[in-house]
Amino acid sequence: MHDVSRSPEPTPGEDLESLAGRVDRAIGDVASLEPQARATAMALREAIEAFHRAGLTAIVKRLKDDPRGKELLFELVDDPSVRALLAMHGIIRTPAPTTASEPPLELVQIQLPGDTKGWCSGPQADEVTAEKPVAFEAGGAKILVLRVKNELRAFRNACAHVGLPLERGMCDVEAGTITCPWHGFRFDADTGECLSAPQCQLEPFPLRVTAGVVWVKPS
Repeated sequence: MHDVSRSPEPTPGEDLESLAGRVDRAIGDVASLEPQARATAMALREAIEAFHRAGLTAIVKRLKDDPRGKELLFELVDDPSVRALLAMHGIIRTPAPTTASEPPLELVQIQLPGDTKGWCSGPQADEVTAEKPVAFEAGGAKILVLRVKNELRAFRNACAHVGLPLERGMCDVEAGTITCPWHGFRFDADTGECLSAPQCQLEPFPLRVTAGVVWVKPS
């Protein structure tokens, strides 16, 4: 058993930097756990984050729908802790303004789990490695998720040659390619471009990651 020291109770009035440090230390402790315990801890973390994000999203949407609420929302995000919390869950973006008259933040259009509008949930993002793609079916489509250059890409899980599945293909991490296990066609894992025959490009799908879960929108 791996012993992870219990984090101290929060101090009333603890500043944002101190709180962020406690989060970083806790994440570091989780990373040192045995694989099964680490997976359980990460699943708990992601479930809690998804729960919080759904509630925060509902609050922000309600505030945005009311002129008074929207004004209050922009005042609230001046608080660094509120800004950090909403940014962490992808509810706001904070681009650097180019003029003094531009708003200090941009509210992102957030979709709740029940309002996905064509988006289909897939695997946990950390299940997809550079050496092992993950295949799943959703929305009537067969989908393949690849990790390349530490980013995720989604394609229709069908080799553009004769349509056979690619999840057992060989991934070359350094070259950033996947090779079809059936007839040896090589594809750029980032763009889907076929390096064996230009006319055989993979069909890409939009992808996003929410609370550690991969979401794909099959066309």
